[in-house]
Amino acid sequence: MGIFAAKKDSESKTDMLVITSDKLNRDYEPIGTVSVASAKISSDLDVFINMLAEKAKEQGADAVICFRYHLSGAVHIAYGTAVKFK
Repeated sequence: MGIFAAKKDSESKTDMLVITSDKLNRDYEPIGTVSVASAKISSDLDVFINMLAEKAKEQGADAVICFRYHLSGAVHIAYGTAVKFK
């Protein structure tokens, strides 16, 4: 296990839909932008997707669309649009 290896924790998996597209097969209403930033050393994108999903749930979202991920120096940034299904 190297420095960038991450232990998988099945309990931390989110059941929220997080996608890069804005195309869904159902109507939705945007709530707003949701973002997280972390200096956590991990190559496991699921860690940041789960953090983003948890923050979106706090806003009452059902899904996150237009998901983007960026690494700036040592800071990981994940963001997207939180949406509520109609």
